Amino acid sequence: MQPVDHQNQDSKNESSIFASIVLSTIIIGVLVFLAIVAVKYIKPKSYFKQIFGGKTYETTPASKDLPVLREAKETIQLSKIVGLRDMLQKHEFDGLNAALEEYQHLFEQDQTDEYKVYDAYHAFYLTDPLYEESLIKWINRFPDKYQPYLALAHYYCAKGWESRGYKFSKETSKQQFEGMQFNFFRAEENIKIALEINPDLMVGYDLLINIYNATGNNEAENKTIENATDLFPHSFLVRYAAAWAKLPRWGGSYNQMEDIAEEAERYSNINPELTALYGLIYFDQSRINRRNKRYNKAIDLLTKALIYGDHWPIYFERAKIYHFDLKDYNLALDDINRCIELRPVVHKVYRMRSRIYFAKGDYTDSLDDLRAAELLRPGDPSTTKWKEWASKKLLNKGYKLLKTDIDAGFASYNLSIEFDRDSFESFYWRGLAFHQIEDFDSALADFNRAIEINPHHFESYHMVDYMLARNKQWDIILEYWNKFLELEPDHARAYLERAGTNYHHKDYKSALDDLKKSCDLGNKEACIRYEKLKTNI
Repeated sequence: MQPVDHQNQDSKNESSIFASIVLSTIIIGVLVFLAIVAVKYIKPKSYFKQIFGGKTYETTPASKDLPVLREAKETIQLSKIVGLRDMLQKHEFDGLNAALEEYQHLFEQDQTDEYKVYDAYHAFYLTDPLYEESLIKWINRFPDKYQPYLALAHYYCAKGWESRGYKFSKETSKQQFEGMQFNFFRAEENIKIALEINPDLMVGYDLLINIYNATGNNEAENKTIENATDLFPHSFLVRYAAAWAKLPRWGGSYNQMEDIAEEAERYSNINPELTALYGLIYFDQSRINRRNKRYNKAIDLLTKALIYGDHWPIYFERAKIYHFDLKDYNLALDDINRCIELRPVVHKVYRMRSRIYFAKGDYTDSLDDLRAAELLRPGDPSTTKWKEWASKKLLNKGYKLLKTDIDAGFASYNLSIEFDRDSFESFYWRGLAFHQIEDFDSALADFNRAIEINPHHFESYHMVDYMLARNKQWDIILEYWNKFLELEPDHARAYLERAGTNYHHKDYKSALDDLKKSCDLGNKEACIRYEKLKTNI
């Protein structure tokens, strides 16, 4: 047995105890610091009471009888937004510079005339890489103009959100966040260049506030809010972005939001829309109540928010509750119509009305609004998801109707294709219906369109084979199967079908080879036919 050094052992124990005390002190200090920060900036007592206890945070405006805005603010039309994009695609950069300069000039003359320039730049809030190429060419052509830099910043901001996605943080990967950060950094770079050329770009500051809020850069966010409100005291959009950045979910508080609304009161006679900042506090509380399925309470809070002005997101949120949660499509339609009156160039508003019309069975108006949403924000993933859902719904409806009312069934199939012209399934099933009524030309056209959209769809090739075989068009059928097997080289049934075509074409060697390949891939029928054909020849 080894002797024990008691003195050394005691020394180690004392060191261990000291280290534990130091570590515990540090941890307690950090917790105390975080608690102080939370109490000072987040106001957890009022926020968590509201979330879990249903307690409403009531606003108390400093002034009585504040003016409120009920009319829609003037902005540009949908055709103007489409026109700006057309000029970009055609590289008409002189025209773009002139149009955007005009909207900027209108804002500088009157800061309450802010929606024209805001909506004009949101025409470039896109994600298609083809637009990036044109935007960079615009910068190369006019490196001393602020307009192309600000437009490119909107593109990168849209790409940032595309990279991140719109799920909760816990459902978002590290790579997605890195993609967001990368694109937001590029957006920030371009905004700063634009601001060096023209420091009076309200749209640039608005975008920066949103970027810093999304990336958690509180210091830059606060500094940008301070600069923007000093430069543009009459702007509702700037103060709305500031108030949104101080929502409790981002680490702010309703107290901070109320301070922003109260500070804006002094300018409400110039811009009565500023009073609607108080409504944002009730708007946010409504969303929390909706998540907790307190729908009537959520409606009440939104109605209270409207006391401070007819702000479009309030009608939009109330329309969603009426539509999705309470299934009252008439009230939903009333609210979304008012929403569109107030903000006629917001893509998601038209998408929402498209949903409501669809639920009411008004498919023509639903389609019109879907088209408007796609024009305003091409390639938007939520719009794509909606039209795919609607198309599939109509496809299933058509399939059921065909059994009892063939005209109604075809009408539903046609609508399905109108909603989603890239739905290979809709073309395939309509092709089957055409085949059923012996309209073979239309059937073949639909099967070919299905293959064009999805060249991996075996069933469409199979139907083309079946139809062309009636006229013994073996060479053409072989071209189809050759194309399919280039894409799907391990598809056992495709080899079996091509074997049949080769057999009818009297190419028995190729038929044997295809049967052998199909058999090797696990098709038992091909194995039986292979043995039989091998014996016969």
